[in-house]
Amino acid sequence: MRLAEINHSTTNKFHTTTDDIGECTVREQDRFMPIANVIRIMRKMLPPHGKISDDAKETIQECVSEFISFITSEANERCQREQRKTITAEDVLYAMSKLGFDDYIEPLTIYLHRYRELEGERGSMRGAGFMTMRDANSNASSSHSAALANVEAFAQHQ
Repeated sequence: MRLAEINHSTTNKFHTTTDDIGECTVREQDRFMPIANVIRIMRKMLPPHGKISDDAKETIQECVSEFISFITSEANERCQREQRKTITAEDVLYAMSKLGFDDYIEPLTIYLHRYRELEGERGSMRGAGFMTMRDANSNASSSHSAALANVEAFAQHQ
């Protein structure tokens, strides 16, 4: 494929398009963390009747999304240097340290160890038996909920 063809191509998988002047456009919902998640975390930090302006919600949404992209980009560079395709938790911690977020390394490392211990206990409780698809979906849903609750608790602790 020639460079001109690449510049005019559309990628549906990531919902990106490249226009005639070579700029890549991405839909807003594909660039930012879902606003509902941002609002839920923000509300946990406020008193019960606290209000948040729409402008504040959007600003935090953009900041959180940029922060995630910033850390992920650095972690990805490490993976590329080491010729790996999967970003691990250790890569994220490395990226945060390299980018100057050293204050978060220790609490996140503790959280990661606790999370892995909990996941290990859940795995040993399952035993060698077979799980139905319904069981697997239930476990995945509860693991996701637990992880989100832990992230929210970590945010409150900070």
